[in-house]
Amino acid sequence: MKKKSDITFKEYVKISLWSMQCSWQISKSATIIALITEILRSLRPLANTFITAKLIDKLLSFASGGDAQIVDLIPFLLILFGVNLFFSGVDELRNYASRTMRRLSSPFLNKMEYEKINYLGVQTLEFPDVANAKQKVNDWLGIVTDVGNSVVRIIASIAKVIVSGIIILKTIPVVVPLIMLTSIVFYIQRRYFFKKEFEWQTNDKHLTERRRNNWIAGELSEPKTVGEISITGAYHFLDNKFTEFFKYYNNGIISIIKKDAASGFLVSILSSAVTFLGYIQVFQLFLEKKISLGNTTFYMSTISNFYDGVEWFFSEFVAYRDFIMKAKDVYGFFQLEPRIKDGEYKLERLINPPAIDIRDISFHYPNNEIDILKNFSLKINSGEKIAIVGENGAGKSTLVKMLSRIYDPQKGEILINNRDLKDIQINDWYKNLGVLFQDFNFYEELNTEDNIYIGRSAKPMDREKVLEASESADAHSFIEKYPEKYKTIMSERFKGGIRPSKGQQQKIAIARFFYRDAPLAIFDEPTSAIDAESEYKIFNKIYKFFDNKTVIIISHRFSTVRNADRIVVLDQGRIVEEGSHHELLAMNGKYANAFKKQAEGYL
Repeated sequence: MKKKSDITFKEYVKISLWSMQCSWQISKSATIIALITEILRSLRPLANTFITAKLIDKLLSFASGGDAQIVDLIPFLLILFGVNLFFSGVDELRNYASRTMRRLSSPFLNKMEYEKINYLGVQTLEFPDVANAKQKVNDWLGIVTDVGNSVVRIIASIAKVIVSGIIILKTIPVVVPLIMLTSIVFYIQRRYFFKKEFEWQTNDKHLTERRRNNWIAGELSEPKTVGEISITGAYHFLDNKFTEFFKYYNNGIISIIKKDAASGFLVSILSSAVTFLGYIQVFQLFLEKKISLGNTTFYMSTISNFYDGVEWFFSEFVAYRDFIMKAKDVYGFFQLEPRIKDGEYKLERLINPPAIDIRDISFHYPNNEIDILKNFSLKINSGEKIAIVGENGAGKSTLVKMLSRIYDPQKGEILINNRDLKDIQINDWYKNLGVLFQDFNFYEELNTEDNIYIGRSAKPMDREKVLEASESADAHSFIEKYPEKYKTIMSERFKGGIRPSKGQQQKIAIARFFYRDAPLAIFDEPTSAIDAESEYKIFNKIYKFFDNKTVIIISHRFSTVRNADRIVVLDQGRIVEEGSHHELLAMNGKYANAFKKQAEGYL
């Protein structure tokens, strides 16, 4: 059975090429410079030691002759100066490439991530395995460029090993296999503990718990949630959950690191012994007067460089393998395809409002076999204003999500003008759809005007329609009181910004909905945070403004639904009553009973 930590040669190549391709797209010049300069830097110690060795021999020669002048050493000093100057330039180029890549990679990777998420759609992201994959992307997105950097360092280490190895083989060949064997022991030790740490980090249980506890950390640091947490005294409860998990999780990692360090020390003793043996061989050659003092220094340094190069290679390969295993999950996420496939039928912007025919659909959420809707059917005529009411969990919002094609039913079909919704291109359908969700988006980083305009941002802004939509949503009067009116940023965390109330946010979101002006308009609890007077004004305008639209309204407030052409009452995923407000009252059933209770509450 293949373990998570197993990876094939083909995957190494595929993921490495993908990573290098990403680096190439981020900056071609920085990628090329990084490769060349890393190789040159790896050879710097050898170059410096070689020149120093020649300088030492020359000094000894001059000292024994007794008539040398400092000017005789100038050519060697100039060479040494030139080499150091050259490598200083190489260092600065490498630094330039690293800083450039670091600055450019973050926005590039962020854009790559949100483009992929947008492509997959919320339908795919709801699946637990995809949610776990998304968590890995959150953890390891930066690994994408780390793989490329690691490949560059591996190439540089190979260059260092080859050059220093050739030099040693000509003089003290016995050292080469000994160093190689020692380095293999080092590689096995390092790989073993990297594997243990990786498996601890990617354990399914740990991954899920890290995701949960990162959410807790987010809630404890988010200004929107801190208030309620403080009032309810939930801070210590949530803090304990976060602390206890990461205490357990980090203790497991620290235990692995301790064992890694202890065994690594034992390996270092072995490597030191092999290096010392190499030095003895060099000293023997010197004592036998086969090499000069300068060359003795050079060969000692070359042995160290050869061992450093081999160890660097194996160490980098272990790190590279760790990067690859993490990048494999990131790569896998970017290879995902939407679980809900797009249709092929191109739908133009509808002139007439659509007719909707929901036929015998059943639906349950991912990872849950309980049907929210079961054998559900509903026909909505073109231009009809329909309201859907029912208790929490009756399936109202779920129906909205299926009409929005956030989900597809497991059974049955939804027809739009007699065409299956699955056959219609999703983006074409969305051009004809306006949805105001109960958990509506509010863009605090944008100003008031942009929060409204974003409802139909594919076209140039129509300032008059923005104002008209704002008036229809009963928002214009309070927006005019903002410091910068429609240019005011919607968060006090930005200079000149303000924090609108929840009711104001909802009105601005409704204004965005008016501005969208779609042939099919769906309101899912659109006025939950709005006062009764404003709600009355808004719904009067909704029924007039969307006179030539198909409208679906979901609400618990009967004052908002009573003027609908037809009211549908849901209970446990089924239609139990339908008719006009007066017809339902005459039935004296669930609707009438709920209406009377709500009316008594107002009285």
